[in-house]
Amino acid sequence: MMAYLLLVGITVLICVGIVLVLRKTRQWSFLVGMSILYFWTFLGAWFFIGDALSGYPGYKIGLGYYYLMEKMFPFELDHCYLVSLAGYGLFTLAILAGVLFMSRSPVSTAAARMPMLQLDHRIFMLVAVIASICSFILVRPLVLLAFEQEESIYLVTRSTAFAGSTLHAIFNEMAVFSVLLGWSFYLSSKRPRYFSVHGQAWAAWAYPVLLICLELYLMMLGNKHELVMAMVLGTLLFFVNSVRPDARRLVLYLGLCMIPLFITGKIRGASLQEISSLEVQKAPEVEPFSVPIIEHVPRGPKPTGFVMRLGQAFLSNEMFAAHFSLYGICREEVQPVQGVSAKYLVASVIPRVLKADRPASAYDEYAAQAGLVVGQGYTIHQAAGWYMNGGWVMVAIGGLFLGLIWGLLMRWSARPIGNSITMKVISIMGTSCWIAYLPILVRDGPETFKALLVEGFGIPIAVVLLSATVAKMLRKEHVGSHGA
Repeated sequence: MMAYLLLVGITVLICVGIVLVLRKTRQWSFLVGMSILYFWTFLGAWFFIGDALSGYPGYKIGLGYYYLMEKMFPFELDHCYLVSLAGYGLFTLAILAGVLFMSRSPVSTAAARMPMLQLDHRIFMLVAVIASICSFILVRPLVLLAFEQEESIYLVTRSTAFAGSTLHAIFNEMAVFSVLLGWSFYLSSKRPRYFSVHGQAWAAWAYPVLLICLELYLMMLGNKHELVMAMVLGTLLFFVNSVRPDARRLVLYLGLCMIPLFITGKIRGASLQEISSLEVQKAPEVEPFSVPIIEHVPRGPKPTGFVMRLGQAFLSNEMFAAHFSLYGICREEVQPVQGVSAKYLVASVIPRVLKADRPASAYDEYAAQAGLVVGQGYTIHQAAGWYMNGGWVMVAIGGLFLGLIWGLLMRWSARPIGNSITMKVISIMGTSCWIAYLPILVRDGPETFKALLVEGFGIPIAVVLLSATVAKMLRKEHVGSHGA
């Protein structure tokens, strides 16, 4: 029960902090971001504690995290679990402190006075088409290989290293961001706050058609995270740009995004031959769990009732994969390595063509000291990543650092800064980009900041900036030709 009391106390303090931030800033997107952070940090604890107290019968309600005990170590309610909960609480409360310190109350009507930025939706669509073609060219050999071997394209692409893997991922993200951000701004242009569009009525049907084509491609690859990140960002910007959001348009937007996500999760482990014939090969028989405390838990149990089916559909293992990383640090007595993430980030700036070897990351060091195999279904929480760089004091410093960044972005969004289009777009989109990238940021160490700058901020902001810049140039040409 001590674990539940600690969890309740931390949750109450987090709720108080959220209320204080919302009262100060009136930025409700902060609640979305904190919900994401809580999901990957604490939500799994509510289920695990009850499961462990009752002898691990959680599979009866659809819990399926038990495979992690074989890949990592047994999870038990001991002093190390209490230490890990306290560590996550320290990290999260430090984030709230940083946000409260850096953010400010809504102070002006600067947004209302800021000139509207017009967008050219042809740019969004052109970028999406070019990026999709480039992505397919890079992955085509693996797609053909998977088809020849009658294997899942998703499993082949994820398990095979190829030279263009990084570019392939970037092109995928560029394509999805272009479609979903462009469509979000178009749907919110009825009464826009920042971004408007004049004419281009054809975009009303062009965006859904292009999105469906892109989703079919992503379903073939079995990819979901690009669509999820772009959907979250597009939804946030829909509210940011709408003076009065249209619920019907939002439902259309979310529906066309979410349906393929459910389908992809069901079929990405099957080959194209199995999908086309609607016949999935029977899964091989599996051995019982070898960890003593879960010997009674069936591996991959078949649902036997409504509750179990519902749990298997909605209780994601994502709640647990990173959650137990701080527990492992205490249990396995993992020692911090000073500045491990900084060394990795500095080395990562050098292209692999010039230097193929990279120093170990916080995740690598954690796995090595805990006796784990890298890339076996678990991840490292951001708090654990900061611990690996300098112990518990770095957990607090890391949380404070994240909170200061988040608070600064919220300050900019309350009063967009600068006179250039670039700074205006960064100010308007910054907080939303941060929140959309949080699921990835939370599930890795400080090394993720490089990807945050490129994928979280760089790609979506660059696409919107390109569209706004082209629209401004064309408008000037139009005005000039009429003036002549």
